[in-house]
Amino acid sequence: MASIARFLRRRFLAGILVLVPLGITYLILRLLFNAIDNILAPYIETYFNIRIPGLGVVATIVIVFLVGLFATNVLGRRLLNYFDRGLSRIPLVGNLYVASRQVIEAVGGAGTESFKRVVFVEYPRRGLFTLGFVTRDNYLVNDTQGNKHEVVNIFVPTSPNPTSGVFIVAKASDVIRADLTVEQGIKLIVSGGIIVPPHPLVLEGAEDREEKQKSP
Repeated sequence: MASIARFLRRRFLAGILVLVPLGITYLILRLLFNAIDNILAPYIETYFNIRIPGLGVVATIVIVFLVGLFATNVLGRRLLNYFDRGLSRIPLVGNLYVASRQVIEAVGGAGTESFKRVVFVEYPRRGLFTLGFVTRDNYLVNDTQGNKHEVVNIFVPTSPNPTSGVFIVAKASDVIRADLTVEQGIKLIVSGGIIVPPHPLVLEGAEDREEKQKSP
């Protein structure tokens, strides 16, 4: 009975994860289409005496494309940075804007170029493995006795919101490489482990690490 309930619960959650983003996207696009259509349609009818079906859809696509074109050039990026900084300083509105933008970037894969690969680290305690993203590859640091250690910088995001998390520095020998792309890793976190890759999850180097721990 418990297994049936667990099966139903997992499938129900999977359905929610599919339908909720689709529903939100539909509502947002519908509001945009209607708003732009209500603005442009009266002018088109007044000056050209015609009614264009789907004008809001076409106009929205053109506007989004032009905004993207503007945002990807040097001047556009600079102006958008000023806009982001100004908006982020507004109480409450700034927090909502920054959070929503980070979520969209994380889910959409934007900004993940800084993530080099997906790894597992033994965190927050021994025996528990946490998924993280390498932000800087192997480099050397000195301990208090002058010994050099090869370490990596890792961002460990929280689930289901990957825009927050903790930053840790781990020895390269303590890091286990996961057979996942960055996009697959983000989907795994956002879904709370429900959306898994089609292939078996391989922890590269895990066996070697276990052998080292067993050896005296």
